[in-house]
Amino acid sequence: MIIDGHAHSCGDFYNVDKLISILDELNIDKVVLCPGPKIFAKNLSLPNISNIIKRKDLMFFMNRIIRFVTSLSHTSNNIITRNELVYLFHQKHPDRVIQFYWIDLNMVSAIEILEKKYNEWKFRGIKLHQCIEIFRNDSPSLQNLVNFAREKSLPIFIHLSSKIEVKRFIKLALKNPNTTFIVAHLIGLEIFERLSQEIKNVYFEISPTPLISEHRIYNAIRRFGEDHIIFGS
Repeated sequence: MIIDGHAHSCGDFYNVDKLISILDELNIDKVVLCPGPKIFAKNLSLPNISNIIKRKDLMFFMNRIIRFVTSLSHTSNNIITRNELVYLFHQKHPDRVIQFYWIDLNMVSAIEILEKKYNEWKFRGIKLHQCIEIFRNDSPSLQNLVNFAREKSLPIFIHLSSKIEVKRFIKLALKNPNTTFIVAHLIGLEIFERLSQEIKNVYFEISPTPLISEHRIYNAIRRFGEDHIIFGS
């Protein structure tokens, strides 16, 4: 079975029929789908920088661009409402679409909202994005979310924003060994590689190809094992 472990409901994936046709064309069995920002209504085309810059984490630079663009468009205001779209996709194709719920930790009663939606929708994971919703990985609100995820056996899929937040995240993950985390885009890989202790509850997702070099993917496999690497588009 082949699972696309990271996609968003924007571009071609904003239409569920188009989404399924692409999965069929590429022989992908299932897709982990998160809400997509409304500003990305069309497919994004990125230059293949990873063929030139093979050893650097390009996502830290990209994060600055993401934060600037999404702050201008107030992306965080519409992301949460687009969770419903992903739920509708899952309802139509429950055997193909795996819903991850995007939550803003800055919302009042975030955990209560998450609990309510989980009881209604039974989504399969939680999505966090530090470039769109600003929070720290050592915050009490995140620890509350980690507790919720552990109780429900839900993985937390997180887009980390900076090197300092990677370091804070590592402390969080080590402190909560019974919660599963997925790090988007191999962000901070080189910081994780310097760890002396094992970190078995963290998995690494490897999209997008233009920004993630084969060199860094192989390094991740060698250091953490192929069973901790997740394919995403």
